[in-house]
Amino acid sequence: MAAALTGCGDKLQQSLPRQQAQSPAGKAADYASLLSALRAAGVRAERGEEVEQPFLSLKGKMIKIGDQDVQVFEYSEAAQADAQAALVSPDGRTVGTSKIRWIGSPHFYKKGKLFVLYLGDDDKVLKALDAVLGRQFAGK
Repeated sequence: MAAALTGCGDKLQQSLPRQQAQSPAGKAADYASLLSALRAAGVRAERGEEVEQPFLSLKGKMIKIGDQDVQVFEYSEAAQADAQAALVSPDGRTVGTSKIRWIGSPHFYKKGKLFVLYLGDDDKVLKALDAVLGRQFAGK
C-alpha cells in the first residue's frame, strides 16, 4: 500500500525538457501508448504489476521508469478520469474528504482517460511524465 488514509472513512487515494514542445505528448491515450511514448522519448520504461488505491474504483498497472514506480489508471472515458481528478487537492495530500500521508511526494497527472500517480522526487521521472502527459495537475 502506498498511502495511509486518515479522515472521515470515505473510500477514496534520461533527461527530457519540462516543456512539451517537440515531444510525444499527444500520443499517450492509454497504458500501452503511454509506455510506447515514454520509450520513444528515450526513457527506459517497463511494464509493471497491478496496483490498487483505496480512493479509486478500478485497478491500475505500474510502469517502471528506471527503479521508480508510476501508477497508471485507465478509465473507459475521459469524463471518469476528470471526475476523479476533481477530488484531488492542489497539493495532492487530500482526495475527497480524506487526508493522505504518502510514502513520497505525490505527483498527479491526467490526460484523456489516463489518471497517473507518481510518488517520489526523481527529476528524470518527473521530466519524462511532463513530456508525455503534460504538467501535473496536483502535487508538489
